[in-house]
Amino acid sequence: MQLLDYRMALTENGLSVRTINYHIVAIRAFLKFLLKNDIDCISPDKLELAKFPSRNLSFLDDEEIQKLLNAPDQRSKKALQQSRDNAILQFLYGTGLRVTELITLQKKDIKIDSNQFSVIGK
Repeated sequence: MQLLDYRMALTENGLSVRTINYHIVAIRAFLKFLLKNDIDCISPDKLELAKFPSRNLSFLDDEEIQKLLNAPDQRSKKALQQSRDNAILQFLYGTGLRVTELITLQKKDIKIDSNQFSVIGK
């Protein structure tokens, strides 16, 4: 009963369903730890995660992609900045990297001779 009260308190505090689920997952992990160490407690399987609708994905169409790739030429008058911004956009588009992955990429991660690079998540 206390766990139900806890879940209700999280809801009343305005937390999202996803955040509440993270709390429940942490509690389930703790309950599994208790069971592993022969400490009597409720089964972690009794704590169910709330259902929430999956995200609705939308994609850029060809015209929007072209506008995005042409933006550096229209935004900046300096040739060096245009070249840099074009290279960044082409690299992101061509590789599928996230911006955060690109900004953490270092010279040592790039293998020019084999046209490869490595991205290690942190």
